[in-house]
Amino acid sequence: MRFLTRLLLACATLLTACSAPKKMAYAPPKPITPTATRPAPATTTPAIKPRTDNRSVQWLDSDRLMPVLEEAQRLHKPVFVDFDADWCAPCKVMDEEVFSLPVVYNFLNANFMCLRVLYDSPTGKNISSLYEVESLPTVLFLSPKGVVLERETGMSTPTRLQTMGNAALKKL
Repeated sequence: MRFLTRLLLACATLLTACSAPKKMAYAPPKPITPTATRPAPATTTPAIKPRTDNRSVQWLDSDRLMPVLEEAQRLHKPVFVDFDADWCAPCKVMDEEVFSLPVVYNFLNANFMCLRVLYDSPTGKNISSLYEVESLPTVLFLSPKGVVLERETGMSTPTRLQTMGNAALKKL
């Protein structure tokens, strides 16, 4: 019963966190496009644009979680989420020493939709609250419906990420 209550609370929070503020005028959603580094400004490109260099994690350009989950459901792919901040030194180490390795980015790109959440942004705060992220770095492996399959808080190794990713894929 407690699990069901937490699940319902998480779903309600997800819907609230991912919806546009009610006092703002309608703004069309930003398209989701892969980027090599932090999310770039939205352009008029297709919803998912294939990478050509394949030498880095294909981070999706989206400031909201819901469009990513919708696309993940359409593609039947789980989602890898990395919570990041400019002030987080361990996050920078993860970028340089883990996410830059071919074994890591090839595995993530082949099996997951990858989203980097900027922890200090308004949307990042909502998503962090929803998934109870309180320290950085934190990574999550989510089902296409947004359910946490695997979680790691703190620095992670390439082997650990691959082990968690494989465990997440088996849970689908």
